[in-house]
Amino acid sequence: MKKILLVEDDVILCGAMEEALKQAKYRVVTVGNGSDVLVLAKKEKPDLIILDLRLPKKSGEEALTELKSEPETKFIPVLVSTQKDDLESISRCSALGMQGYFIKSDYSLDSIVAEVKRALGDK
Repeated sequence: MKKILLVEDDVILCGAMEEALKQAKYRVVTVGNGSDVLVLAKKEKPDLIILDLRLPKKSGEEALTELKSEPETKFIPVLVSTQKDDLESISRCSALGMQGYFIKSDYSLDSIVAEVKRALGDK
C-alpha cells in the first residue's frame, strides 16, 4: 500500500482528503504545519507528498525547498495544493521540482484522488 504525506492546516479539508485517499487504498500520514514536513518525510518515506503552500510555522515553498535539497527526500514526488492561482507561485514551485499542482477550490475529492493516482502512475 502506497503512503502519502498530506500537509494541510485546514482540519476539515485535511480530514476529507485523508478519508478520500484512504478509500482509494492509500496509507495517509498528516501534518498541519510546514516546519514538520522534512522530519516526517525522512521518517515515513512517503511515496508522494501533497503540500499546501500556506502553512503555519513555515511556508509550503520553504518546505518544498528543504525537501528538494535533501538526498533522502529530493526524489519524492510533490503535488502542491493551494488556493493561490498566481503564475509566480506556480512557477517558483515548478522550478523547485514539484510534480504537479491543483487549486483546491477547483478540485473535488475525486479529482484530487485522480491527481494522486496520475502522479504515482496508479490506475
